[in-house]
Amino acid sequence: MRDYFPVKLVKTADLDPRHNYILGFHPHGVLVAGAFTNFCTYATGFRQLFPGLKSYLLMLPLWFRAPFFRDYIMCAGLIPSDKVSASYPLRKRGVGNAVVIAVGGAPEALDAHPGTYNVLLANKKGFIKMAMEHGAHLVPVFSFGENEVFDQMENSRGTWLRWIQERLQGIMGISLPLFHARGIFQYSFGLMPYRKPINTIVGRPIRVEKNETPTAEELDALHQLYMDELSNLFEEHKGNYGVDKDTHLNFRVRRSGDAPPLPASHLQAYVWLNREDVLTKQKHQSFSFRGTFTIQEDSAMKTILAAYSGVLKGTGSSILSALQDLPLAFWPCRSKMEKHLQVISVLQWVISFLAMGVACTVLLIYMFCTDCWLIAAIYTAWLIIDWNTPKQGGRRSSWVRNWTVWTYFRDYFPVRLIKTHNLLPSRNYIFGYHPHGIFCFGAFCNFGTEATGFSKKFPGIKPSLATLAGNFRLPVLRDYLMSGGICPVNRNSIDYLLSRNGTGNAVVIVVGGAAESLHCAPGMNSVTLKNRKGFVRLALQKGSDLVPVYSFGENDAYKQVIFEEGTWWRALQRKLQKLLGFAPCLFHGCGLFFGNSWGIVPYCKPITTIVGEPITVPKIEDPTEDMVDLYHAMYVKSLQCLFDKYKTRFGLKESDVLYIQ
Repeated sequence: MRDYFPVKLVKTADLDPRHNYILGFHPHGVLVAGAFTNFCTYATGFRQLFPGLKSYLLMLPLWFRAPFFRDYIMCAGLIPSDKVSASYPLRKRGVGNAVVIAVGGAPEALDAHPGTYNVLLANKKGFIKMAMEHGAHLVPVFSFGENEVFDQMENSRGTWLRWIQERLQGIMGISLPLFHARGIFQYSFGLMPYRKPINTIVGRPIRVEKNETPTAEELDALHQLYMDELSNLFEEHKGNYGVDKDTHLNFRVRRSGDAPPLPASHLQAYVWLNREDVLTKQKHQSFSFRGTFTIQEDSAMKTILAAYSGVLKGTGSSILSALQDLPLAFWPCRSKMEKHLQVISVLQWVISFLAMGVACTVLLIYMFCTDCWLIAAIYTAWLIIDWNTPKQGGRRSSWVRNWTVWTYFRDYFPVRLIKTHNLLPSRNYIFGYHPHGIFCFGAFCNFGTEATGFSKKFPGIKPSLATLAGNFRLPVLRDYLMSGGICPVNRNSIDYLLSRNGTGNAVVIVVGGAAESLHCAPGMNSVTLKNRKGFVRLALQKGSDLVPVYSFGENDAYKQVIFEEGTWWRALQRKLQKLLGFAPCLFHGCGLFFGNSWGIVPYCKPITTIVGEPITVPKIEDPTEDMVDLYHAMYVKSLQCLFDKYKTRFGLKESDVLYIQ
């Protein structure tokens, strides 16, 4: 976490461990990332910089009512910010304690915008009183960059948004800033903070004598001294961290009960105090200052005021239309949101295929050891009863096949299905799909969902994608696969679909299988087909027409480490393939967080699936080897012609050839 921003802790003076301290942390920012990293962890070297001191960061008491989370934050040294808890280290734990208070608190978080240096401090004196009551020295702390890590929706005082936020804060005790930064999928919108440096400067201690009953004048004097020291700390170090020399620290006054900006007679000024200004009087909504002050108006308020004025004058303008003109930078554009959803849709499928079956098996076994054993027993009984369903046509769900998530899956690559010839619903078909790739993204998207419109392009044809039978022995995953019309790639299942399920069935077989996946790599145009004749024999026995299918771009979704034949690693892959039924490929795509890193997210490469011309196959229950070879040769030639016809349309050269292995 320290190195992400990065976060740095800077010491300006020694702190004597024979005393207690109250560190005032400014500004709050949105999530006080600097305070947490510096004072709740040892990542920035607090123990080395301030030997003998133990830090306690105050946090809203609300979080300590949440089970487990309370224990997590207490481990880091966080304590509730109520008076009893905050003063406990100063009263009961001897010396060498440093209580860290984000003085501005939740209200200050609402003003945390990049490029601002405003602290809510002018009327915050509770921590001053606590320091005097316990004789704890005061230490101003300013964190440069704390406000830079998130953008926040414009919420100037007097706007409806700010009014709602302050009301919710009064009810819930926490502020609800509408913030955003960068996305986790290397795009611009999300909740990941920006990688902006945070430099936390610990100032010089202000000596405080113990006074259990300080007067108002004594509080004011010490409070003013603290503000002066904080201002001096800011001025002394701002040049080191990119702050303009003409920029100064502003002490903001908390104004409670600001009403929305209607009508104009109720509008209130925005009051900002320079560091030399001293608040001398505050009564209701009137203010008196010694020194100078500035009143700032923001454009959002002017927009609403103009609209309100227009309503009074009958110009037809309205508050609603004015609100529509406010900045919409907070909201992501549609294209970026769609890209997020596309990544999520693809990732859920990859993770489901890799881990859902194993995870659900472990969970089912675990449930037998808990009070939920009855649920596990009922599901196991259902599993036994339903065991043969995958072999008998499965349990296809049109609702699942038409999920919107599959359209995002389709658009991620994107995946496209091209029809070259009509298919008669009065016939059954065996589609030979090539190449396998790593995950058969094209096969799944085109034949396991309706994202590319298979049913509209081939009316009356019902596709069933065949995959490893082992997947249908795993709980939950089997039901998930069957809902997409996916079936086991074994003889019983395919026999049922082609002979006992009527006509209009299309069984999609990835002919190269696990062995072919070991050879797939970007730019590779080879298929494992030369000795694969079982699907041809099956087509002859059932009288099902053969349809070659080639998917351009299937091999480009992942990069793979390909081991040479004869090496120890390739031998291990072959052994595991025979043992497990699938090939353990060593592959990678792009990273989830950074596009140039490695991960399991596939690359955004177009996948175009061409469904070729059907080869009419007679029904011969016991075909000879010569007959099988004849139709196999016809199939290979048809596949090569399909590849040659379309290769130049999808990024390949005229000289590229399809290798049959």
